Amino acid sequence: MEILTPWTGEILALGMLFVLNARVFWTRRTRIDALSLLGPFSVLTIILSAFAWGLRSANIAILALSLVCAVINYRSLVRFSQQLFVDSYSLKFFITSVILLIATISLLFIEVSGRPVRLQTRRYNVDVQREFFSAPLNNESFKLKKAVTVSDQRNLTLYTFYNSDPSVQQDAVLLFVPDVLAESLSYEPYFILLARRGWTVLTGDMYKREMENSKFFRRFSLIWDAFALGGSDGIKKQMGLKSRGKSFHDIYESSYKALAKIAADRYPGKKIFVASDSSAFLPEAKLETIFPESRFLNLQSIPEYTTPGYGFAAQTNPIFSWLFLGKKRDKTCFEPSWCATQTIKELERFCFNRRGSGN
Repeated sequence: MEILTPWTGEILALGMLFVLNARVFWTRRTRIDALSLLGPFSVLTIILSAFAWGLRSANIAILALSLVCAVINYRSLVRFSQQLFVDSYSLKFFITSVILLIATISLLFIEVSGRPVRLQTRRYNVDVQREFFSAPLNNESFKLKKAVTVSDQRNLTLYTFYNSDPSVQQDAVLLFVPDVLAESLSYEPYFILLARRGWTVLTGDMYKREMENSKFFRRFSLIWDAFALGGSDGIKKQMGLKSRGKSFHDIYESSYKALAKIAADRYPGKKIFVASDSSAFLPEAKLETIFPESRFLNLQSIPEYTTPGYGFAAQTNPIFSWLFLGKKRDKTCFEPSWCATQTIKELERFCFNRRGSGN
């Protein structure tokens, strides 16, 4: 199964705005202007996308354009609600629509040029499963509950990447906790390449109820704070800061505990290998209390991984990567491929009980 991304909702909203503004070129008299509905629909789509995937700068830009288009087309919407035919578009409305159409095309060009580099899971014989859980924070008796309905408190999103061919599945499961500057899907190419070789990957994003630590706002606020302190240089400095490990220690620890419990329930008898990125890599003494017979890998320890904390941004968020991290969109997937190769070496050493570096 292919997992949808924020880019999908953004392109859908921009597509609706394109049709909405371009309709002045083909809509004729004696027609009911049903396309005026696309204004509020685009606003709703981008809002739902932001709540589903978190707030992004692209969300804000597209939402602003959607609101302007919805307001400009308010009279057309009222006429449609009264089932009135189109008489004619005024010159002022026509010019405004053309200006908004140009703005929409500009955003569409930026979005398409900076589209994520997706590895096709079917091509690599990989399946992806997404689930939601309710998980406690800072609780000695760690009780994990699967969230089935929307009304259930969902503070943990779990992704499982695995090879659909049982004959190639390996004897170890990799658990991965992302940095709070990123999210699980920021590492998607890396996970797919691991699953292609038969390694099952469990990774999860955990959040709190508070707005500043919610799925909607946390990542955006952290990046915005870094940008406010020093522009793109401030965002780059975030890659090396260790203070996040202290600030989000309870989220990281609970994430590890949740993944450990899920892995123990679903893969009894399999070895557990633990990996993470940047500040999510807790002190090994702490990790050993949760995973007493495991090996640990900090993705940041691989020299070729150049955007620690942000995941593989050149593939998963190319516009952000180009603007703030100085790395262009890379469709070759060199970094995730190399990191997957190095991780597999550590996994093989672990499975065959051979000593090796990688901590």
